[in-house]
Amino acid sequence: MPTGLGPAGSSHRRTVEGIGRVRAALGERSLSALTTLTRESLKHPEAIVDEYVRLGFPSIFLRPLSPFGFAAKAAQRIGYGMEEFLPFYERALAYILELNRKGVAIQEAYTGFLLSHILTPFPTGYVDLRSPTGAGLGARVYNYDGGVYASDEGRMLAEMGDHSLRLGTVHDSHADLMRSEGMQLLLATGVAEALPGCSDCAFLPYCGADPVFNLAREGDPIGHRPTSAHCVKHTGLFRILFRYLAEADPHVMRTFTSWVTQRPVRRLPDAEAA
Repeated sequence: MPTGLGPAGSSHRRTVEGIGRVRAALGERSLSALTTLTRESLKHPEAIVDEYVRLGFPSIFLRPLSPFGFAAKAAQRIGYGMEEFLPFYERALAYILELNRKGVAIQEAYTGFLLSHILTPFPTGYVDLRSPTGAGLGARVYNYDGGVYASDEGRMLAEMGDHSLRLGTVHDSHADLMRSEGMQLLLATGVAEALPGCSDCAFLPYCGADPVFNLAREGDPIGHRPTSAHCVKHTGLFRILFRYLAEADPHVMRTFTSWVTQRPVRRLPDAEAA
């Protein structure tokens, strides 16, 4: 596995040691490890998956860097576009499916979320794929300073100087939080069915608006959908998955069905959080 070097040149070793300590204290199945994929990581999909298998994780979450916190500050050095992420994802997913074919059970968690949206009538509760937006409606963050934000990403935006998604404070009532300017902004821009470029998209039933991501990436909660990183990412992912579904390979279908049945763990807070 490619080993990112921290200030002491030992970030991978220290991470593995930390995983061992948590498991020793809380149990083998008590821990999930969220990937932070840098530009260099995209060269090594198989090695990254192999490391998760070696460490005994039942799932891996392949997701690109978010435009928040430390990742945003280091974007020039470690960042990349969605056109670079999608080939990585496709290659990694093919490898994961091949491992499952050989009897190595490992799940790609985000694929599980997307397949649940495609193959079942049941919602996953995954905030980024909800319409109306899950930020503020299905999630809310109470910060250490008493500030209330529509999501953890909204809190991170505030750490970066943008307080537009601060809904109020712990002293405000639920009604006041819902009437706040930040919440009204999300409600006005967080319904994918009403957004230009989304309302007539073939993948609309499976996707979400994610105004917080667009606000961070483009400075606007709607953004330019044809070039939006959110849209490029998800239309690309859906095309990959629908190709697999159209081929209807029995092993792939059994694997996909098991991922939907297992209902992968909820999204964890971003590893790059400030």
